[in-house]
Amino acid sequence: MTDSHVLVIDGSSLLVRAFFATANTGRPMQTKNGLYTNAVNGFLHMLLNACDSMNPSHLFVAWDVSRDTFRREIYPAYKGTRGELPDELHPQFDLAKEVLDHLGVAQQADPRYEADDLIGSLARKAETTGHRVTILTGDRDALQLVSDYVTVAIMKKGIKELELYSPTRLQEEWGILAGQIIDLKALMGDASDNIPGVPGIGEKTALKLLAEHASIEALYDNLPQVKGKVRDKLEVNRELAYLSKQLATIVTDVQLAYEIEDCRMQFQAERARDKLMELELHRIVSHLQRFTATA
Repeated sequence: MTDSHVLVIDGSSLLVRAFFATANTGRPMQTKNGLYTNAVNGFLHMLLNACDSMNPSHLFVAWDVSRDTFRREIYPAYKGTRGELPDELHPQFDLAKEVLDHLGVAQQADPRYEADDLIGSLARKAETTGHRVTILTGDRDALQLVSDYVTVAIMKKGIKELELYSPTRLQEEWGILAGQIIDLKALMGDASDNIPGVPGIGEKTALKLLAEHASIEALYDNLPQVKGKVRDKLEVNRELAYLSKQLATIVTDVQLAYEIEDCRMQFQAERARDKLMELELHRIVSHLQRFTATA
């Protein structure tokens, strides 16, 4: 057992939020050469503020690469309703990753998996060895990862307003266990990810069904006990429910490029200084002075 604290960050979620928080200011942040840096700047401030407030011993950032992951092989319409990201944002993903490389931060992306799968895999690896984990994200999909060792921090406004989810909070707010988040999505679907769920089954009905049956497997084993039109909907859409559960389930055994000890947080501020100055991110340079730098 250990008293270490692993902060796992959904890089894509933070970067996109940082971009849209500043994109409508009339004049998004750019370098003298016209390179957009508003998302990178906001992302780094959020990351450093999180490290200030949470004081992690280890840090890992996960990134999405593309929407064409294994889930699209299973269901081609997965995330099919999402619009494209703005042109000004696309290059900033690589810029953010370059800065993190200079800072010596462990990070990973995998074209077959989503950031959530990398987050889930690292969180499970960390908790099995007794590390305390906080997942910082704007995506409620991560709530299925909550455990006695894993807290999910959902961003509301940057990191100044966070909703911290423990098993107790999930029970109080939703009346379900973390693992049942997957079953909830299997029944009610998820419009943001274009997960179909069971047509005609909303959140209230789904929660009621899960209170009576712990999972969709148990629900279908006892389908004759369900009354009326709800049973008809479930019966007709059995395959869709199981497909939706598969799509909603975060993979927790992705091959990772890092062991937990490789993620020990030790910002190499001096090494990152030139890159940050090139991007004219002077306030980030100042912010980094709060942390112990290593050459």
